Amino acid sequence: MAPPASLAISALRRLRAPGRLAALTVLGLTVAARLADPAPVEELRLRGFDLEQQLAPRQYAVPQVPVRIVEIDEEALQRFGQWPWPRTLVARLIESIAAAEPLVLGVDIVFAEPDRYAPARIAATLPDLPEPVARALAELPSSERALAEALRKVPTVLGVGLLDEADAASGPVRLSLVRERGGDPRPFLKRYPGLLRSLPEISAAEKGGGALAGEPDPDGIVRRVPLMVATQDRLIPTLAIELLRVAAGGAPLAIVTQPRGIESVQVGDIAVPTDRRGGAYPYFTPSLAERYISAAAVLDGSSDPAALHDGIVLLGVTGLGLVDLKETPTGLMQGIEVHAQMIESILGGAVLRRPIGMATAEMAALLLGGLLAIFLFPYDRPTLTGSAALALVGSYLLGELALFRWLGLLFDGAYPALSSLAVFGTMLGANLRAAQSARRQLTADLARTREAKARLEGELTAARAIQMGLMPRRFPPFPDRADLDLHAVIEPARTIGGDLYDFVLIDRHRLFFAVADVSGKGIPAALFMAMTKEVLHAAIVRHGAALDAAMAEANAKVAAAGGDMLEEGAGIMFVTVLAGILDLDTGECRIVSAGHDSPVLLRPGQAPAQIVADGGPPLGALDDFAYPISRHKLRPGDMLFLFTDGVTEAQDAGRALYGAPRLRHALAGSPTSSAQAAIEHVRADLATFVGNAEQADDITMLALRWLG
Repeated sequence: MAPPASLAISALRRLRAPGRLAALTVLGLTVAARLADPAPVEELRLRGFDLEQQLAPRQYAVPQVPVRIVEIDEEALQRFGQWPWPRTLVARLIESIAAAEPLVLGVDIVFAEPDRYAPARIAATLPDLPEPVARALAELPSSERALAEALRKVPTVLGVGLLDEADAASGPVRLSLVRERGGDPRPFLKRYPGLLRSLPEISAAEKGGGALAGEPDPDGIVRRVPLMVATQDRLIPTLAIELLRVAAGGAPLAIVTQPRGIESVQVGDIAVPTDRRGGAYPYFTPSLAERYISAAAVLDGSSDPAALHDGIVLLGVTGLGLVDLKETPTGLMQGIEVHAQMIESILGGAVLRRPIGMATAEMAALLLGGLLAIFLFPYDRPTLTGSAALALVGSYLLGELALFRWLGLLFDGAYPALSSLAVFGTMLGANLRAAQSARRQLTADLARTREAKARLEGELTAARAIQMGLMPRRFPPFPDRADLDLHAVIEPARTIGGDLYDFVLIDRHRLFFAVADVSGKGIPAALFMAMTKEVLHAAIVRHGAALDAAMAEANAKVAAAGGDMLEEGAGIMFVTVLAGILDLDTGECRIVSAGHDSPVLLRPGQAPAQIVADGGPPLGALDDFAYPISRHKLRPGDMLFLFTDGVTEAQDAGRALYGAPRLRHALAGSPTSSAQAAIEHVRADLATFVGNAEQADDITMLALRWLG
């Protein structure tokens, strides 16, 4: 296992990759924003939940326990008068509903003030009434009593208003007992200082009271309905949950609280999942007319009583000027319909769930996506990286929709998707900038390399020109000599090499000639070649026909120069040489080989043959060596063909060598009447063999024909 220091260094190196530190900073900021959960972040999450309901709204079907809304609509107001109606008319309406025998009636109206149409109030309002009439009105039963009597004919839950300040004048209200399981739910519930209740005479007839809670989110959209609220130290069920309790025959209520918030509210055997604040998310349908029955139709008996039988009925006012319209994820609807859809969702098991741990799961998804984008995306392969980013974002959004559609879970995939895109964009931008910087650096380096290459090639070209200028280039070299035909050629490779040829008349009777090949390539070899040529030339001039003495002197000087170059870091330098002196009067030829290939003798009428010459090591290999001399007798018309290993070691495209046998074969077919013609014949055959292969070494040839 690597030590901690090595792991830390490795981690730091990974952080130094383009954009990673900045991307980690962006990821940290998005995590901090999600933890703080400001209004824009929350609204993004809630808008995502809205979109899910808009894409796949709940399909309406009449549940086993129908939920109906009897609405005091515009038609009822036109036929029976403006609101508020006399309590006696409301009592008639409730009696008509009770006749259909619903399971429970929920009244979304708070009768907090005395009826202005009560007989006693009319008598007090009209002081000029005759005494008998006033006394008769005062003795009539109160309208509140009539309404209470009507309410007793059907199990009724009256709405309880919620006040932002305490109502000290209010008396006690009948509240359902709520069992508390787990922790104390009050710190998580919405708290209201006071309650607005119906008059005591009316409230006495109710089976329960349900808080009329249903405030929208900060953006004005109602997405969740509280199932429980708190006032002072009391827990109060809201209208929907209280209606279910009464409909179930007074089933017990319970609230389940975990350390991080409320988990559910239970009505008998039904557990309704909530968010941590006790709010439930109804699965909305669009607003539908099938839920509504006009109060006018109920009063005049034109409605079907079966529509209300054994159902849950809600009574509310929806007339123009009195409407309580709410914006929901599926559009505008009456406030009372929100309660109805909440009840339908509970009865149908369609309440959307957002468990307490969902925020933790979303945070884990956020971190996972960011870390994948930072450490695993292959930014050196843009197409694959873009596909990976699209797949990651798509998995979040499609996963959110799938969890909603098939499991009824509200999972926020939009924020992790946007966070991953922000991290991805940071990484991509940094990598693009790094790539552009590297490209600019590469372009600059390439320009400098090209400039240096051009400069070097210019210097090499100049050096090659100087190198070639050191050797005899005029042919025929001795136009006034009829006894001698001499031609030489050198074909340099791409780089400067170390081949050379030389010839000089020592006097009118003797010709010195030589070919040589310096080890290595490049400028050091060229310099060594130039030095060798001058050393050989000077030694021949000094010693004349004493070829052995000249070679000994040249060897000593080349060895000394090679040692100097070795000290300067140029490597071991030596030179192979084939040198000779031809007596132009007699045809006697003395030859010395210093590690060089033997020359080929071309004699008219005979096959070419290599002259075997005694020799020694290359010049510079041993600083004290006596080179032996080989003597040969040329006949008039004989030709000596000298060459360097660039000829025999030339390679074709298949890396096959030209070789000495093919050279002799080419010379066998060459004309012997001209030194130049023989060389050109070999050059043509060599070019045919090599083809398009690159020349790797200098090619040097020298042909010497003695005419006698």
